[in-house]
Amino acid sequence: MQHILERLTAKIRQTNGDQQSSDKFRLENLLGHDPFGEILTRLPGDDLYPDAMVGGGSLTGKTTQRRKPEDCLLPSNMRDTHHRTKINVHEILTILDDFGDSVKVLSLDCFDTLLWRKTATPKDVFAVLADNPVARRLGIAPHQRVSAAARAYRAKPLENGSREIDLGDIYRFFTSLSGEERELLAEAEIRTEMDVCFAFSPYVELIRLANARGIKIIIVSDTYLREDELRRLLARHLPEDVMQSISKIYCSVDYGTSKSDALFPIVIKDCGVPASQLLHIGDNDVADAQAPRKLGVRALHFLQFDREVENFLRLQHAASSLIVLDQAAPESVVLPCYSPFRPIFSVANLKPYSPETLIGYMSFGPVLYAYARFLMDEVEALKQQGKRVKVFFLLRDAYLLSAACEAYAREPVGKLVRIRKFLAIAASFKTRADVDYYISDIEHQVDDFHTTAKQLLLPPEVTELLIRIANQSAEPKTAFHQLLRDDDVLELIFKNSSDLRARLMRYISKELEVEEGDTIILADQGIYGRTQEYLTRTFKEELKVEILGRYLVGSDEPYRPANGKALITTSCWKYDLFEQCCILKEGMVVDYDLDGEPVLDEIKLSERQYDKVAKVQDECLRFINDARLFFTKSGVTHELSILQRAAHAALFRHGYMPTEAELEYFKGFQNDKFMGPDGTKTLYDLDSAWKNVRCLPSPYRLGAFEARSLGLDFAFSGLVQKRFQLDLRPEDMNVRFSPLKVSIGSIRESKVFLLRAHHLHDGYFSIMLPYESGTSLKMLLGERYVWLQIEGIRLLDNARRVCSDVSSSLDLEEINREGEIYQCLSQASVATICPVDLQQFKTPHYYHVIFRPLVLRASDPPRRLGASQ
Repeated sequence: MQHILERLTAKIRQTNGDQQSSDKFRLENLLGHDPFGEILTRLPGDDLYPDAMVGGGSLTGKTTQRRKPEDCLLPSNMRDTHHRTKINVHEILTILDDFGDSVKVLSLDCFDTLLWRKTATPKDVFAVLADNPVARRLGIAPHQRVSAAARAYRAKPLENGSREIDLGDIYRFFTSLSGEERELLAEAEIRTEMDVCFAFSPYVELIRLANARGIKIIIVSDTYLREDELRRLLARHLPEDVMQSISKIYCSVDYGTSKSDALFPIVIKDCGVPASQLLHIGDNDVADAQAPRKLGVRALHFLQFDREVENFLRLQHAASSLIVLDQAAPESVVLPCYSPFRPIFSVANLKPYSPETLIGYMSFGPVLYAYARFLMDEVEALKQQGKRVKVFFLLRDAYLLSAACEAYAREPVGKLVRIRKFLAIAASFKTRADVDYYISDIEHQVDDFHTTAKQLLLPPEVTELLIRIANQSAEPKTAFHQLLRDDDVLELIFKNSSDLRARLMRYISKELEVEEGDTIILADQGIYGRTQEYLTRTFKEELKVEILGRYLVGSDEPYRPANGKALITTSCWKYDLFEQCCILKEGMVVDYDLDGEPVLDEIKLSERQYDKVAKVQDECLRFINDARLFFTKSGVTHELSILQRAAHAALFRHGYMPTEAELEYFKGFQNDKFMGPDGTKTLYDLDSAWKNVRCLPSPYRLGAFEARSLGLDFAFSGLVQKRFQLDLRPEDMNVRFSPLKVSIGSIRESKVFLLRAHHLHDGYFSIMLPYESGTSLKMLLGERYVWLQIEGIRLLDNARRVCSDVSSSLDLEEINREGEIYQCLSQASVATICPVDLQQFKTPHYYHVIFRPLVLRASDPPRRLGASQ
């Protein structure tokens, strides 16, 4: 025992001495340095993917001795570039000029430098792999692949002291599979990488420039792919001349060491040139820049994106994972998160990062690019079937869709037409069955008598009489619908509809040049396809044409049009602000004159809103032009399904996870399709949301932007409740409560109850107390509270509609009041809600009390503070 202790003690002394000179570099290896100043601790699993790992060891003394003094000296014809440590995408094609003729070898990292992936992160490749027929047959899930790799990284050092693993090491931990099945999975992963990878064109051009200068080109990669496997992957995506220019490929797994450890000394020796004549570029600051720079290599850290773009892509990735909640019928809970537009954001000049750039270029631009691809594919497929296709973009909402398609196709795609859902429905009434069909759909519109009558083209004076008669009935809605079916009312509806139909027909014949046998595509945002549905019911046989709908977003409702298709299918539409950013600056079409000319309403939206919309639209079109040029130049073609998911994620991110800049930019935006006094409605009101959430703890009734302003927890809770129609009540949302003692009684007797007020938001609590005419209700506030805030006391009916605000109807005993703040002077402090009146209601009514405790009475045990609040 003593011998062992002495030997180990001596070893510790020796190790401590050896480590002093390398502790700093060890620390750098253990910590990943964020390019913007923050030091980020590396997390387990960061090294599970090619070119994403950092070696855990330091450079050995032996490695240091290999360096020669001249390796660190600058040749006379080389400018001092020691100050240069980073490179962005705009500097790639001029970087060789910065080093003159001193660079003899150009070394490039592989993944996220020369090769990029269509997925948002390397981990998403495994979700794509899970959809491979082999993986599906074997029941392989993405998390299993991650777990197996983590196990392999733990096992390898125990076997031979190396942390470098290959695909065989990973798949051998799928112990339930046979050897043949593991080999099939390994091959499936390589083929999956081939499918999702593409060459980043700036580095393709850099290789060509280097080759033209006689510079040797090599690839150095930290990866679990062997050289032959990585060579297959590169050959799949690099042009033949570029692939032939690469003289050597170094894979860490082949050499048993990483770039951060001892791979670069091997590379330098192999190249046969001084380290200072080797230029290496890669995306990992430690492995691709710090480690080789210590050996004298001219090493640059490649920054793919600025910090603002990095943060945006992080949110976009989160949204990509959550779109299953917004899909009508998701195929799987875990879907690959694609990010096909990342290289566009890297190459583009996005500074300054204005709200218009974030909204138009980075969010809506990808959505419109995907829609343009979708529509053009549909048009081409129909033409291949021999159809004569005419595309009509329905104004006003499809204006930007038309501009996007023109930018994508580099030529006009169709016509802008002034046909609106209201007019398509109004022109459809020929029989009683047509009226009944419309009435059956009213549940999906605003259930308002005036709105219904206006849609049926009834004059205002007739409408008012019908409403007065209906309101005399016990069931006004049923009575109103029955009145609409009276013969004289129907006759008036049919006449007005027939007149409108004739004017609309003149517009179609005159302006749209529709011919018998045409296939008409109605291009619009969506969601239910009502315009297509009613135009088909009304004009299909009369015009003898086929009417199709091709929408950006479509509903999965059973009554959707049979000939309608959409880029994205969802069960709801929560993208009103996107819709407003697509419109043309003009009033809505409200009718057609006798010659078929559109009659437009006055413009109701503000100049300020239209100015903002115009800036967003410009950025959308800039993105489409940039994306088209980049993909054409690089030869990259994405499957439509990838673009579709990216578009859905972009819409979802904007709709449910808007940034602070977006909340501010869209403040005050309105929609002018409503029947209010001025025909407009503000799309979101944050102040109102904050007040509403103090009345009802569930975010279910809040709009997406309102919920987001209160926090992502509110936004996600509301989304889940709506998506799955969860039967959750206010008391289900939070188990926190605050006890409140009340006394209810009349002159003759009273009873005291200890009740629970349920937590709402921001420290507010809510309680419902019964109202009964002739009784008083006392809140014994002094027993628990010293200071509190009473936000309001309202009288509600049985449907929880507010009848009146009774906050001022309080008799205070031993309570000082300053606005909403109340000070209880003693334990006997009482607030009495006085009877509103002597009215006897036929249905139950309630007092809704909302308050916020500020200071509890000291006599309460401390544990009660947490338990009750």
